[in-house]
Amino acid sequence: MADKPSESDREPRQRILDAAVRLFAQKGFAAVGVREIAAEAGVNISMISYYFDGKVGILRAIMETFFEGYLKILDVPDADTKSAEACAFEIMDSLVRYVRENTELALVTYNELPLEVPEIAELKVDWIKRMIKHASWILTRFGLDPADGIRIGMIGPTLFSLVIMHFRIRSIQRLVFGFSFDDAYYEEFTRIAATFFLDGIHGLVARDQPERKPE
Repeated sequence: MADKPSESDREPRQRILDAAVRLFAQKGFAAVGVREIAAEAGVNISMISYYFDGKVGILRAIMETFFEGYLKILDVPDADTKSAEACAFEIMDSLVRYVRENTELALVTYNELPLEVPEIAELKVDWIKRMIKHASWILTRFGLDPADGIRIGMIGPTLFSLVIMHFRIRSIQRLVFGFSFDDAYYEEFTRIAATFFLDGIHGLVARDQPERKPE
């Protein structure tokens, strides 16, 4: 098997993205300048303008990369042959795996959203619309209306926040509880998170059902 390319062997565009993800995750978007990104990536600062047209362009590319992977999570193989609950468990498992494997990318996308920048706000709106459309099949199977902005506007962020918040404070949890964040931990984490989320969905749908009058 061929050796994994070293950092210096990777194309400049990817090195810039990787460096920016590390720095944004450590210091925050506002605190990092293009010169620092260029130095971390080992490229000339002009390469950032060439590939991304500045720091906002880098953040846009980071967000695009994350959301493209996130969208694929909603594609459950053979979904028509599985219950809605089974599909939800698979989606939760895929989400936890994805964030676990791309933690810094996820944290940057979640934390570093300067929505006062029109380009970033428009990108966020576009991806949310695409994700709602892509998830409409499972929302419908749970008895939810994808056009119900109040419920969907809470359910989507709650699902993602449930997972991302763990990774955001994981170092604190290790100190408090002494957890070992291994495969066994994440199997249990996924089970609890999915159960917690599904119980909330079932409770919401049940509340909306008309009460049956005793015969």
